[in-house]
Amino acid sequence: MTLGFRPPKDPEGFLDYARRLAGRYAFIEVPGSAAEALEGAALEARAMGYRLTFHARYLDLYPAALEPAIREASLRLLREDLDRAARLGAELVNVHAGSIPWTDYPPPGLSPAHEALREAERRLRQEALKRALEAFAHLSRLALDLGVRLTLENLPAPQELPRTPEEMARFLEIPELYFCLDLGHAQMAGVPPEAFLEALGPRLIHVHAHANDGRYDLHLPPGPEALHPFALRPCTLLVELPPRGVEEYLEVHARLASAGLVPEATGGEEA
Repeated sequence: MTLGFRPPKDPEGFLDYARRLAGRYAFIEVPGSAAEALEGAALEARAMGYRLTFHARYLDLYPAALEPAIREASLRLLREDLDRAARLGAELVNVHAGSIPWTDYPPPGLSPAHEALREAERRLRQEALKRALEAFAHLSRLALDLGVRLTLENLPAPQELPRTPEEMARFLEIPELYFCLDLGHAQMAGVPPEAFLEALGPRLIHVHAHANDGRYDLHLPPGPEALHPFALRPCTLLVELPPRGVEEYLEVHARLASAGLVPEATGGEEA
């Protein structure tokens, strides 16, 4: 595995993390939500020897939306992100598929309508997955033309998609599409990472590594034990933490190095 980190969204913080983590982390994932402001910093990081990946925008984007105008607007913004990522020289672009618009129904035993409402939700979900397949077939072909790989990420909440290994595996029919396994999202969905590895095989090339309490997406530092399955896998593994401080990334690297999962530090500035 190749280790990377998620930087702060301001150029000064971005480059501060890049300088202090050099020699420990090999790539940086550029956030699409701040990519315009970070373009110069990202290019400077490349000159420092970093590889780049790119996380496409996802807030208020619904590439599987039922409303055609919303779907097309979402796809337009994602096409812009693919273009920007290609200009930056990013290796891959990670994308969310979004969510269905409704999961509000009474729990079992509270209402006789429970099963009928669950069935309506299942239909909505299947229809959204079909639209997502169309959207990602289009986006992955564009990514191929631009020379970047497109990865689809598993999401944690019941209304989001894809959420399970079975839903992710439906997208295997798109030959140009690859996959990102978010370990924290899998934990919240109650699915072991091994199930995603088995379902997606070598098309799983990108990993988001963080931990939580199983209920909330806390983005806590991952432990070495969670990353053992990826140690010998040819994937990019992003330690995905909020900008609480570069020290967390230094500590994660130190723990991984002590466990023999990554090489000892070869440079960078100490905290």
